[in-house]
Amino acid sequence: MRTLIGRVRPGHPWIFANDVLDPPVSKLVPGEQVAVLDPHGKFCGHGYVNPQSLITVRILTRTRSDIDHRGFWVERLKDAAALRQRVFPGRTALRVCAGEADHLGGLIIDRYDDVLVVQMTSLGVDQRAELVREAIVEVFNPRGVVRRDDISVRAHEGLSGVAHVWFGEVPERQRFSENGVQYAADLVGGQKTGFFFDQAENRAWMAERVKGATVLDLYAHLGGWALTALTHGAASATAVDVSAPACAQIRANAELNDVAGKLRVETADCKEWLRAQVDAGARYDVVCVDPPAFAKNRKSAGQALGAYKQVNQLAAALVAPGGLLFTSSCSHHVPWERFEEAVYTGVRAAGRRYVRVRRGGQAADHPVLPAVPETEYLKHLVLAL
Repeated sequence: MRTLIGRVRPGHPWIFANDVLDPPVSKLVPGEQVAVLDPHGKFCGHGYVNPQSLITVRILTRTRSDIDHRGFWVERLKDAAALRQRVFPGRTALRVCAGEADHLGGLIIDRYDDVLVVQMTSLGVDQRAELVREAIVEVFNPRGVVRRDDISVRAHEGLSGVAHVWFGEVPERQRFSENGVQYAADLVGGQKTGFFFDQAENRAWMAERVKGATVLDLYAHLGGWALTALTHGAASATAVDVSAPACAQIRANAELNDVAGKLRVETADCKEWLRAQVDAGARYDVVCVDPPAFAKNRKSAGQALGAYKQVNQLAAALVAPGGLLFTSSCSHHVPWERFEEAVYTGVRAAGRRYVRVRRGGQAADHPVLPAVPETEYLKHLVLAL
């Protein structure tokens, strides 16, 4: 296949339909391996194709390696696992394959000790599921593996599916730990892959600064911010999430860590709950805002910025003088400078003076491939008010 390689040459692995010179995209066989050539016929790499997707080709290797060979997947997963052991020695609950950042576009794997959760987000990977399975067994030898095929992004590849146990033994609630906190998660029925490991380093930074504090955890999911704070000496914490099952699991996780007596869990829409708290004049020493992606695509970025401004305005009103506001965005389509502007505008609208004391991002098990801006998505700020 001959293609324009403007973005490919510096390392981006995606080729779009309008970059393909020949053969016609309509002649491509969905999922097949192709050799990518520049306009002059020079070899640029091997990848797989999907003429039904906006991303027509995903390049997996810049060499002539055969991506339809089991050894290719074993080698790549070994590389990914070795990187995690280097950046997080001994940790057994983390992301062990991050798609494009591990040169395996379309494959996400999270590890929960001896159970893995796999997301296959591209047709090329989905068609090679058996190769992936064999490689996973050789590299990780898990007790069980869950496939989360219930994610909307698969529809862009012409794929569908449900969450299910792929093979092995998977408990109803899988136990694991992060930053000294014990969790149990529903890996089949929970959100995304069950937990959000990308905030691990930001939560660790927070843990050292909450002794004796009152803490508010908004969009709490499994209570990661609240439970980390309580486990590291916070006086009390409140966790708020709209999902009743998530709130039930937060309570169960609090019991696991012997902090249930210091935790209040509220099942509510966070914005509505915040408005009521502002009206009541409530104050917290530390407020953590960690919402789901407000912008699912580029078109919704403007609306998302308004949502970030609003929620941070409400949250800032609840921070006690001298307290800290931890706030995040996992929306790739909202760039750093626009997110910061929305946060600062919201804080000022709450009538608060502030300084930024930290700027963070995703943990090192979610590495960034600099040529692919899409791999750097998490934005995290800590403000002193």
